[in-house]
Amino acid sequence: MTASAARPSRPLVLASAGIAVVGASYGMARYGFGLLAPEISATFHLGHRAIGLLAAASYVAYVATSITAGALTVRVGPRAVVGAGGVCAVAGMSIAGMAQSPAWLFVGLLVAGASAGFVFPPFSDVVTGSVAPHRRGRVLAAISSGTGWGVALAAPIALLAWGGWRTAWLLFAATAAIATAWALAVLPGRTRAPGRGEIVRLSRSWFICPRSSPLLIGAVVVGLASSVYWTFAVEHLHRPGGLSTADSQIVLAVVGVASVGGSAGADIISRLGASRAHALGALAEAASLVLLGLGPGTLATGLASAVLFGVAYNTIIAGQVIRSADVFASRPSAGLAAVMVMNALGLLAGAPLFGAIADTTGLAAAFVAGAALVLATVVLAPRGRAASDG
Repeated sequence: MTASAARPSRPLVLASAGIAVVGASYGMARYGFGLLAPEISATFHLGHRAIGLLAAASYVAYVATSITAGALTVRVGPRAVVGAGGVCAVAGMSIAGMAQSPAWLFVGLLVAGASAGFVFPPFSDVVTGSVAPHRRGRVLAAISSGTGWGVALAAPIALLAWGGWRTAWLLFAATAAIATAWALAVLPGRTRAPGRGEIVRLSRSWFICPRSSPLLIGAVVVGLASSVYWTFAVEHLHRPGGLSTADSQIVLAVVGVASVGGSAGADIISRLGASRAHALGALAEAASLVLLGLGPGTLATGLASAVLFGVAYNTIIAGQVIRSADVFASRPSAGLAAVMVMNALGLLAGAPLFGAIADTTGLAAAFVAGAALVLATVVLAPRGRAASDG
């Protein structure tokens, strides 16, 4: 093994790089829009449906890049793919920060959203290839918690940004540039040329099989159910909840802090089993959605919901990440990309869907519908352990 390939075998260094770049791409480039939605809505005079469609922009690009990330990692190496994701995050959020119309904001969100699809799958390959087996679950869970770290950092940036939401986007872009630089310093390039047969091809028969189907369907439904929180939580607390924009953003910051608890996902699964851990996470997320949906008028209710959602959502995602590395063991980056695509399809459909529901029946009904959906994923919880991929 070359020196560049050996560096990531230090789990803490690898985890820190993953947390940084996932935090910038997911926590800021993807979910930063929900944090800034009330100010953007006021600036451009947008309704819930329009906000949902703008939020969907980042998910469209995320789906596209997630589909290609596994194959690209094999072809050009993890550093190049993560670097491409970092460039998308910086460029997209810079465009969003300078947008003078909803159309340019859409373009910025589209470019920024592409970053998340690129940055996470390569880490699955690197962790599988360079971290001891007994540590892989914890490292992958820690990296998946980067979303929480990103949201936790994004919220105070948004609160303190002098000049409002445009300045916040530009500060997010600067943060993404720093995170990308660190990841590029840590990740290996191509250590050997892949053979022709090693190029990942996601044929239907490869990633849809009896072991993987519950995981993939569950990822879609979790994305669909959770999209209402990521897109409309701050908006719902602000209108009709009556909380100030600052208080609403503080609630989302607490989601980010609580999300860091998802880094303990590997230990929770080890203690409770995958099925019980998922069921507990689904119940807690459903409770958070109902709590916020029906009681947005007090900061205490919002904070309680934020803690529940942050821990629950990221525990569920950590479980899916760990499970994907097992189910798709021979091609972990492609397998994780497949799970991410399914999750993104749910998020993509959910943002405009719940926006339309909100315009018709109110946001409270949208949050309750999301709770029902996430509870339905309990029947898709993993049973036992896959010995190999599909």
